[in-house]
Parts: sequence; structure tokens; C-alpha cells
Amino acid sequence: MTHRCALLVGDESDFHLRAVAEQLRPRSVQPLIFDADSLRQVGFSYSSDGLTIGGTEVTSGSRGWLRRVAPSRWTTGDLVGSVADVSLRARVSLIASFSRFKGCEWMTRVDALLAAEDRLHQLAMARSIGIATPKTVVSDDPDEIRRSLGSDAVLKPLATGAFVDESGQPQVVHTAELTEEILTSGDFATAPFVAQERVEAERHLRVVTAGSEVRTAAIDAADWPLDWRMAEGAHSAWRRHDSLDVESQALRLADALGVGFSSQDWLVPENGPAVFIDLNPAGQWMFLPDDVAGPITDHIVGFLSGDL
Repeated sequence: MTHRCALLVGDESDFHLRAVAEQLRPRSVQPLIFDADSLRQVGFSYSSDGLTIGGTEVTSGSRGWLRRVAPSRWTTGDLVGSVADVSLRARVSLIASFSRFKGCEWMTRVDALLAAEDRLHQLAMARSIGIATPKTVVSDDPDEIRRSLGSDAVLKPLATGAFVDESGQPQVVHTAELTEEILTSGDFATAPFVAQERVEAERHLRVVTAGSEVRTAAIDAADWPLDWRMAEGAHSAWRRHDSLDVESQALRLADALGVGFSSQDWLVPENGPAVFIDLNPAGQWMFLPDDVAGPITDHIVGFLSGDL
């Protein structure tokens, strides 16, 4: 009989969240799935007397996972200041309040999650604990970017790389070579971007942490574009790669940022130490080989079920 609950903040169409939910049910744990979009249908009550989600009281000792606070379209559809926009932001704020409910222990608390999504904060934190990072500049002055990084650099979004174009079609901005044409024509004040020195990498690493669990997968950089996500076949090319030094650093970084789960990108150059590039506190891992993804999923399920 189901007698415990776990709060899963996200959309059940996300196969990462769905896989975790499916493994919780046989453990007699009821997954309460909601986000800022679906909260209206799920139902809620939060007062000094406690928290109830979907008609289920969240009792002391419950566990939670902030996978996605809001649906991926939440910054693209509604006019800022409209009723729909204000209403959605209110629901986002309410979920943030839920995550501060003292009766529930979260894999990553909302304040740590938001801080960890800050790309510049990640890099600063990594450098502060001795992890190698690429030289990075965010500036509205193309000349400063040239002076700081020279002619061999890359450009990546500072915030989300996803947007909806004028025709209503979803688009993604990938990491790209920073060319003179982009420097000359780009308006870096309108949409600030991160410019970084280019690391000539032999290997891409995806390092995934969940609590004290850590697993690494790798692909050869020469086989794929600068941003491997642009190549559909890259997702199935990853293979497990043991790297004790990088994994130790990845765990230290996750701990420093206060995140119970992280999906991290590292580069292994031809010479010198591995370089930390990016951390996503709600990133993907289930496209990785089973011997990488499986232990991470097991740890998340174990945490949410109270077995860890």
C-alpha cells in the first residue's frame, strides 16, 4: 500500500522524471508530479498547518526533486506584465515556497538551484576551488572581447539558448566559433553572450553526480561538431569513461554549489588538466550508457524513497 510521497517538480512528459516516478511506485512511494503549468489542475493548500499537494498531505520526512520548476515554454509565450505572465510567475513563486517547506527534504533546494544555473557563478566557484576553467568574458564591447581572447574563441548563450522565432518555430542557439563577422555585427548589449577561449579538446566528458554517486561518459571531440548536441548521432556515441581525478573535482564542485544532482560538461585537452565548461543542476543523463545512467537513476530513486 502506498504510504509515502515524493514531490517531483516537472512535467511527466520528461522521460527522466517519468523513469524515476515509475521506479518509485513499486517502493510504495506516491510520486506527486507538478510544475508551474500543471499546478492549477493538481490542486494545493499551503498554510501554517502544513502543505497539501493533489489532496495528499506532505508529511515530515518527505523528499522532493526540483527537476523543472516551470515548463520549457514559460519565458516564450506570454507578454510580460500580462495576466497570464503574472499568474505564471505567481505559481513559480509558490513552488519556490513549497521547496522551503521544512517538512520536506529536497535533492537540491530552490535557492541553490537558481544560483547553480548562473553560468558565471559556476565558473567562479570552480576557479575558487582550484578547478581549471577557460578564460571567459561577458562584455558589450567587441574590442574588449578581441583583446581578452584573441582570434580563437567560442560564443555561447549566457541564459537559455532556446527561443521561439517570429514564425512561432522553436530554435536553439548552440556554442559556435566566435568569428569576426559575429563580433562586428552582434549586439552584445541587447543579448549578452559568454565568450570563452577555445579549448582544443581530445575528448568531451559528461560527468553526472547524484549525492556521492558520480559517473562519467566520453566521446572523441574529433568525431563531432564544436557543439556535439548539433549532431543527432552523438547522443548514442557516449561510452563510460573512468576518470577519478575529474570525478573527484566534479563532486567537490557540486558540493560547493549545494546541488544534490548535477550534469557537468568537461573537456580533456591535448595537454594539461581537464577543463570544466558547464554545470546543469537539472540536466540530462539517461541518454548515456546504462552503466553510467543506471547508478545515477538508482541514487535519485533511493533518495526520494527515503532509502538513502
